[in-house]
Amino acid sequence: MSVCVALLIVSCKSSGPAQGPDAPPVTGKQWRLAKEAVAADSKESYAEGAAALRTLDAFGTMEVSKLFYHGNLLMVPAGTLVAAAGPSEKGMTEVRVLDGPQSGKTLWLYPESAEKLGFTAPTPAP
Repeated sequence: MSVCVALLIVSCKSSGPAQGPDAPPVTGKQWRLAKEAVAADSKESYAEGAAALRTLDAFGTMEVSKLFYHGNLLMVPAGTLVAAAGPSEKGMTEVRVLDGPQSGKTLWLYPESAEKLGFTAPTPAP
């Protein structure tokens, strides 16, 4: 599990400008995430991640780690400002990230917090 947490930290790196010229206008409800969340970069990645997250045994952990390593799943920090980018369906919520490390990206959020999915944020050094 520590390998998975290390990969999660790496996946939270900054990703460029907040709004590109092709970014759709933000028209949906906006809110700040109350807790750290796991998100996918596409509907297909969401489905793969959902299957892997259901089986967090040795094999499942390996699959989840691969999904984070290849950038299909991302950790979205608590407090990140997001806006609805499409209708919610089958538990997933499509959002446009308005600030933070994934600013400007469209992501599909899992309904459970990262903590409920079994991921704990690294504790800051004293």
